[in-house]
Amino acid sequence: MLRNPEYPEKSWEDLEAELEENPERPFFAIGATTSERDRYAKERCKKYDRIPEKHPYTGGNIFYTCVKPKQRKGEN
Repeated sequence: MLRNPEYPEKSWEDLEAELEENPERPFFAIGATTSERDRYAKERCKKYDRIPEKHPYTGGNIFYTCVKPKQRKGEN
């Protein structure tokens, strides 16, 4: 999660509180392998009763969003 240059003094707790207010916010997962990143994303999204969805990013990286199960791509 990037820090806001206008408010560099924000603590990790402040950033976590912001995330709870907006669980759909995109994020990069922590991990050395794809399976570790997938596991991290799954655990993070589980906190909000959501599932992770992968999105391609420049350079072969992947970012994730936490979506409600019925909101996955291709589902209505």
